[in-house]
Amino acid sequence: MTVHDLRDVLREHGDGPSPANPARHEEIAARIRRIRLRRRAWVGGGVVTVAAAVALGVSLLPGLLPGSAETRRAPAAESTATPTGLTGLLPEQFTASDGTKYRRIAITSIKRTGPTKVSVTIPVSGKPLDVGAVCAGPDSSPPRISAGNRPMMAHFTGCSTRMRLQPLQVPAATGGKLTLTFDTTTNANVCLVRNGKCVPQKFTRGAWSLAVYEWTPPARPAEPTTLAALPDHAGKARLAETKTGVWPRDGSATFKARGKVGFDTSCTGDLADRLWFSFVVNGRPQGGSGACGVWEGGAFPSAVSEFSFPTSKTTTVKVTWKLLGSDTNRPVRWSVGLYQK
Repeated sequence: MTVHDLRDVLREHGDGPSPANPARHEEIAARIRRIRLRRRAWVGGGVVTVAAAVALGVSLLPGLLPGSAETRRAPAAESTATPTGLTGLLPEQFTASDGTKYRRIAITSIKRTGPTKVSVTIPVSGKPLDVGAVCAGPDSSPPRISAGNRPMMAHFTGCSTRMRLQPLQVPAATGGKLTLTFDTTTNANVCLVRNGKCVPQKFTRGAWSLAVYEWTPPARPAEPTTLAALPDHAGKARLAETKTGVWPRDGSATFKARGKVGFDTSCTGDLADRLWFSFVVNGRPQGGSGACGVWEGGAFPSAVSEFSFPTSKTTTVKVTWKLLGSDTNRPVRWSVGLYQK
């Protein structure tokens, strides 16, 4: 949701101390969802990142957990499902639209009451792994996933009875088995400081069903669906240039810019929400990253990353792409739009 290579940052700092305000993740996630559902007028000065690209700014959120597959989609409606029957939403086998075959190798659950963590031991065959999750909410304590003391890539936010999949990066040496722990534990004594006063934070606990899948990629690269055109305006800015490509064949796009500009993205393909972008300005990485937009109908979920450059000279902006997890024969089609105010 925020800075460049967040997942790497998470792994690097996973053993560090907890943040001063453990509720910060949920607060920021809620704020980001509100921002992403509306277009915003652009403001001047410096680099202002709106929503997906750098979320709320690298200086504010150096350790924020990355977003889920819902990053640029409209949030799912609050679930009214009961814990009974959630497991049935995590099938033993299924085939994704790009031909990838999934096979469930473990399943578990965390109830509304009782233990807040559970562990499963899975066989590791060398095939890519995903974690699937469904939830009966409301819920503000999504499970954190770890293997021993190592936090894993997969992370879920929000609560939905629609199965969501996140990639699971397996450590190099596992001995053929790996024990995963799913943990929804929250600090019951957390407060948000406002005007020097402590405002107690209330957590709601849902029922989660979780499964680990190994998947077999299609025999040939799948063709991502065609991208719809980006909107011709974002607020008061007009779309000046669009560049498209297909990951992993095309790993970047370069633009020439002056003055106040913004960038927005859109992607298609089964792994579209795992493709993350970052910016390099005049050869210097900007330290911000975000998940590509996934447009499934309705109003385009505009999330413009805004920059203010000198008007007296041309600035070179390179948008680079990185996919989280394995992508064998599962390409993603991407589009980047340059908006000029």
